[in-house]
Amino acid sequence: MIKSFNFGDPRHKIGLALAVLAVVNLVIYLFAIGPLSESDRERRLMADTLRKQVKERTVQVEKLAAIVQKVEKARTDGDKLLQEITMPRRSAFSSIVSELDQAAKQAGVDLRDRGYNVEPIEGSDTLSMMTVNVGLEGSYENLVRFLNQLDRSPRFLIIESLGAAPQQSGANLNVSVKLDAFVREL
Repeated sequence: MIKSFNFGDPRHKIGLALAVLAVVNLVIYLFAIGPLSESDRERRLMADTLRKQVKERTVQVEKLAAIVQKVEKARTDGDKLLQEITMPRRSAFSSIVSELDQAAKQAGVDLRDRGYNVEPIEGSDTLSMMTVNVGLEGSYENLVRFLNQLDRSPRFLIIESLGAAPQQSGANLNVSVKLDAFVREL
């Protein structure tokens, strides 16, 4: 049975007020709290995305750290190699002279003349190139031994050019050799 609604009855007013409050609460929930729950989902998705990005970036940082270690090792090894194959400028001339004299003596060739020239290497403040021109006289076998001695040198010597001419008076050859060596500026 449906009773008629009486606006004068306080119970009816309270019931109507409660119904209006329930409708208002439902509307507030739909428009205010409902979107908040969606933003919570969006925040969770964003947090998951950020966690994945952090993991990816961590892997990238670890790879870069490994590369940095390799570069540092290469730099250290390169510096060590430069120390081994170059000569300090202060002692470069005497080192080359003694190396050439010793190789000539062991090979049995005669050193005729020597010339030295040092020029800076473009792009480097600490390295120079020493060019050594040497005139030799000896037999073919002795000259090959001489070149072999230079090849076994602990110094990094580059034979840039080699010219040989036979002597008119015998089996000996006149040889001109152009060597390059690296010099460290201190």
